[in-house]
Amino acid sequence: MNKKLLLRKAHRYIALIVSLQLLAWTIGGIWFTWNDIDDIHGDYLRNFDKPEIAQAQISTQKAIDNIDDFKRLESISVISFLKQPAYRIKYNTNKLVLVNAITGSVIPDITELQAIDIAKENTSFKAEITSIELVTETSEHHEYRGKPLPAWAITYDYPESPTFYVSTKLGTLTSVRHTSWRIFDFLWMLHTMDYQG
Repeated sequence: MNKKLLLRKAHRYIALIVSLQLLAWTIGGIWFTWNDIDDIHGDYLRNFDKPEIAQAQISTQKAIDNIDDFKRLESISVISFLKQPAYRIKYNTNKLVLVNAITGSVIPDITELQAIDIAKENTSFKAEITSIELVTETSEHHEYRGKPLPAWAITYDYPESPTFYVSTKLGTLTSVRHTSWRIFDFLWMLHTMDYQG
């Protein structure tokens, strides 16, 4: 094969690859501008009208005293856990525990039934659950990547197949994923040419 023919073929293939990337940027750009980012985040699927958190009845010190292996506090906050106040305590370099802010008892990891109740509190719609899965590990391609594990994945029989993720440690909704988010994620990967991640 002579040099001219080789260069011509190489030019053709390079032009094809560049054209495909330009097409991906164009399609992605149109899709990003056409869709509202709040819809991509799944805000329309979430219930933001929550009752106020009830008053904590025990001190933060008493809550900390109930943690057996406590050495050093990283952060503490009050959350609403199934309509009751709870302290979310980070300690000893990234350990996490929930303590009931009324009784002072340590709340064990969130069960499947509790996760369903938490998801239900956070949905703006009524629908049947199609699947529940405890996610203990994810790859860099998973839709729940980079979030606290383990987590319950609760998928509903509702348009766009929304999945509500509830961390077993945090005691709150962590993420909402649905078809539009999944399309966004794929197009964003093409747009940024992040084919590895």
